[in-house]
Amino acid sequence: MNMKIEQKLYNARFIKRLNRFEALVEVEGVEQLTHVPNTGRLKELLLEGAEVMVGGFDKPERKTRYGLLLVRKGDVWVSIDSANVPNKIMHEALLQKEIDIYGDYDEVRREVTISNSRLDFGLFKDNKEYYIEVKGVTLVEGRQALFPDAPTVRGTRHIEELIRIKLEGKGAGVVFIIQRDDADILKPNDTTDRKFGDSLRKAEDMGVDIHAYTCRIDVKSGRIDIARQIPVSLGI
Repeated sequence: MNMKIEQKLYNARFIKRLNRFEALVEVEGVEQLTHVPNTGRLKELLLEGAEVMVGGFDKPERKTRYGLLLVRKGDVWVSIDSANVPNKIMHEALLQKEIDIYGDYDEVRREVTISNSRLDFGLFKDNKEYYIEVKGVTLVEGRQALFPDAPTVRGTRHIEELIRIKLEGKGAGVVFIIQRDDADILKPNDTTDRKFGDSLRKAEDMGVDIHAYTCRIDVKSGRIDIARQIPVSLGI
């Protein structure tokens, strides 16, 4: 399970975040307005002076020439592109049947709408259906991956939708893609969003599958690979 970062990468220095979607970054000595493809808080990562890597956009009409893709935290590179990376990695894994639990389905559909929610993937074979929601994780404290890093009403709604799907006799699962490789366990971040944690615990009780995988980032080759599966702990 891997993906290639499509844009050319540039070394840069983080200056400050302006809003959810924009930041100032110094690229080759020039201050640049840069797109941030992550609506989370990222307060532990986006620190003034942090070493970052940005990807260039070859589109003159864009407001921003660069996108903020990677942040260095100690010895670890962290992908902050939660808008694209987790789903791309998961899509490739599903197409290549690299995760055993999902390998028995013939058709993979992206962004499937069911009831009032849109979920990331639907898997189909004959009369069997399985729905997956993918969550990107960037927050790690003491080798514990935590999700979410900001309250997520939308995320809780997705979990509740998976529970409903499971009650209808269909397959349902949530996959956490930790966009770094320094975590050994994933836990719900109850301090930030207890409702999401409670929904996740209810989902486990109802039989919704919950899995988590870390990622290894190779800056030189511009690759992001699934490194390993780690356990999920839902205790309070």
